[in-house]
Amino acid sequence: MNKQGKQPEGYCSADKYLTLISTKWTSHIVWLVGQNHEMRFGQIQKQLALVSSKVLSERLKLLKEEGFVWRRQEETVPVTVYYGLTPKGEELAEVVEIIVRKSDDWKKQ
Repeated sequence: MNKQGKQPEGYCSADKYLTLISTKWTSHIVWLVGQNHEMRFGQIQKQLALVSSKVLSERLKLLKEEGFVWRRQEETVPVTVYYGLTPKGEELAEVVEIIVRKSDDWKKQ
């Protein structure tokens, strides 16, 4: 945003979210949690075996801060943490699913 509170010429309002979902692992996390409705941290990590727990934690925190993911913590020993998509996250998962389907179509061509 410039000093007058306006977006610079040529700015696309989708840039912020396109950057978010193109960040490594983010779209995959949204897709995976969207497919499963609610997942524990360990379940997500097991499904995404190549992602480190640090990166997974960072991505989930970012998605939560942006309002796409909710987090519920149960005070058990050890602590149990669940993640799911907010309504906004469900909308994003629909967009990711469209991209997945289109990517599959393009692979076939």
